[in-house]
Amino acid sequence: MTIGQSVIRSAGEVSYGEIEYSYGGRSAKSRSTSHREALPLLYGLAGVPAPTPQIGQEYPGYPLVSDGWIALPWFFVILPLSIAVAWWRWNRHAPRISAEFVKNGGKP
Repeated sequence: MTIGQSVIRSAGEVSYGEIEYSYGGRSAKSRSTSHREALPLLYGLAGVPAPTPQIGQEYPGYPLVSDGWIALPWFFVILPLSIAVAWWRWNRHAPRISAEFVKNGGKP
């Protein structure tokens, strides 16, 4: 099978943007790259009947759309509490300045 698209042609030509499919001495042209148009062309060129679509086998698409409720506790409870606990543990042992250091005017 050969699929070709010429980029040498000028933009004003009628065949600009066409994709030519060739297989077994047959050829077909199309401007679409959609699977809904390209696959029937390819099956036709190969002389093979296209498979019949099965119910429930439609392409689901991307991105996967799902509910975000499971992430809510993470972002609104667990993560803020983790940050607060880490901040509290980091700052609860502040460096202490000894009384002698203050009495001596900052000299050790």
